[in-house]
Amino acid sequence: MKKQFVLGLLSCWLNVAQALAGETNQVSQYGITWTFDKAYPVGQFCSGDYWVVGPVNVIQISTDLHAPGFVPVPGEDGSMVNPGTDAKQGYDNRVSYSYDEKLNAALIDGKPISAQTPLQLKTNSSLVSMVSWLFHSEKDAEPGAPKFFTIAKVMNAPRSATRSGAVLTVLPMAPPQGSFRPPYAGSDKTVKFNVKDLDLSKLKNLPPVAETPSVESLEKEMARPWIDHVNRWLGAMVHPTENMPNYGREIAIQSSRVALMLQLDFSMLPGKPTKDKLVIELVQFGIDCTGIADAGGGWPHDGGHAFGRKLPILFAGAMLHDAHMKDAGHWKTRFQEDEQTFYVTQKEVDMTHSPKWTPDKRAGEPEPYTKEDIGTPEWGILHAFEPNTDNRARSAIYRPVNSLVYPGMILAARSMGLEEAWNHQALFDYTDRWMKLTHGRYGSDGAGDSPVFFINMWDKYGSANAP
Repeated sequence: MKKQFVLGLLSCWLNVAQALAGETNQVSQYGITWTFDKAYPVGQFCSGDYWVVGPVNVIQISTDLHAPGFVPVPGEDGSMVNPGTDAKQGYDNRVSYSYDEKLNAALIDGKPISAQTPLQLKTNSSLVSMVSWLFHSEKDAEPGAPKFFTIAKVMNAPRSATRSGAVLTVLPMAPPQGSFRPPYAGSDKTVKFNVKDLDLSKLKNLPPVAETPSVESLEKEMARPWIDHVNRWLGAMVHPTENMPNYGREIAIQSSRVALMLQLDFSMLPGKPTKDKLVIELVQFGIDCTGIADAGGGWPHDGGHAFGRKLPILFAGAMLHDAHMKDAGHWKTRFQEDEQTFYVTQKEVDMTHSPKWTPDKRAGEPEPYTKEDIGTPEWGILHAFEPNTDNRARSAIYRPVNSLVYPGMILAARSMGLEEAWNHQALFDYTDRWMKLTHGRYGSDGAGDSPVFFINMWDKYGSANAP
């Protein structure tokens, strides 16, 4: 099984590589074109992202995506080299709170790069380039631009301010055919993984359920790089909308949906598609999340912004038999879904009956914990570092936002035997409790409902795990 899978992947990838290998002075992807001072050897990773053998001089970064009458100015359509993992970015100055011109690799001394002042990229570096959504006013923006998000000192632009993003990796030599792209964040560009390392036996082949998503649609949604290095809620302001979901909840839904989908028998689906492309896409996202974590980043508890990244890391570790990624449950990295779930103790009972208790009241009257709740697996918006915000109420702000994702996430992890590696049992037990209480449906308007695919999979394959 594994050998046939790898041979199929390699055959597909080799056909692409042979068609694209060679030297060129220009590379285009996702509406972004990088122009070099001369021809360099280029090719593609198994993810489809480009590599170039360097060092290389980039003399222009351009796009063909802008609508007529909309022209970017310096500070828009930005780029970053080996981006960091804090809240700063060089992609778009309309997100003023996080923008730092010194990080914008598309500008030198405030002016666009050119043949006279090229961007000099060393080997072992990643160039991440973005296309911004342009506008003349809130009512006069490029067709398709998201709604404006206006907060003083933060931004006055569409959310997200960026439309498309692409990654160019500069290496000292051509990587082996079938290689995964190294993470775009941080400075480590070692090419560590290859499609030949993937182990399909880690995936189940369960009969599909009703409302199973389209494989083709999922492949399309995961095809481009998910550029997710800007820390906390500010990251959502520069998540390129044509690449990835804007909000953390949707990132978590999508990554969980793919991981769960890959547990099904694809030969029973319309057209009998293969798992190849989806596996590569989710593994690449896991590799990128690992790069963010290894560079000091993380996803702290923050409303609904920062969950859904731990599962892809563990998924990639299992598929590649990589000890480091499989150990994510023991990293010091902050993961929102873990920081928000816990078991009620006397400490929580005392806190919610003390003057220090300051729960968010936006979703209704808060409820304190009682002695009868001790030992119950629970959820709290900022529990790990601000337990004074805990709230027993089922309607607690952001509880449904997070809880609606967990059934797909947890069932996928259990299906692959990742519960022990996850190393946070409270999340698994809380999910069982939530599904027992709500069956994945919360609120009369359906806003807190889990995707029907998650509910149907839980009914058929997950209910027996509930206490």
